[in-house]
Amino acid sequence: MTLLDICSYLGLGAVGAVTVNLLLGMLMSLRYSPKRHWPHRHINLFALHQWTAYIAVFLTLSHPAVLLFLHTPRFGWMDVLWPIHSYLQPKLNLAGAGAVYLIVLVVVSSLLRTQIGRPLWRSLHYLVFPAAVLLFLHSILTDPNLKDGHPDLLDGGKVFIEISLLMSVAATAIRIRLRGRGFRS
Repeated sequence: MTLLDICSYLGLGAVGAVTVNLLLGMLMSLRYSPKRHWPHRHINLFALHQWTAYIAVFLTLSHPAVLLFLHTPRFGWMDVLWPIHSYLQPKLNLAGAGAVYLIVLVVVSSLLRTQIGRPLWRSLHYLVFPAAVLLFLHSILTDPNLKDGHPDLLDGGKVFIEISLLMSVAATAIRIRLRGRGFRS
């Protein structure tokens, strides 16, 4: 396994963690109760949502960090932190960096929720949707081999990302449709 493979797997893990976190957040916003509904067990959705957020942040930060250790192609700190001048897929990598920055902002604002107040926290928490758009844009369109820039959209990793995207879009559509009602009895 090469460093490029590790970078790809960390990115796929980040997509999976963000998707699970988004779905858990949607369930919480709809007041879903796993005790009242399926699986009829007490599950702390809030704690699960927090842990998937921490995992998502860890994976999204470690994914580009691996690029610093590649010998070819060579990435510098600025190529990772602000990739607009990167020689490989600069716009798509900037979308990925933007997603990372927004995800970190959402998690940090959640940690400071009581200090900043619920209205500001809630407004900042909605940044998860543009972050998801940037994340999926970066994940689907980047070339995982860092070569010619043409991704194989039927590759196993890309199909996983596409399924995650469809699940996120469907959950968002359901959330919008159930707005105001949710799962309350």
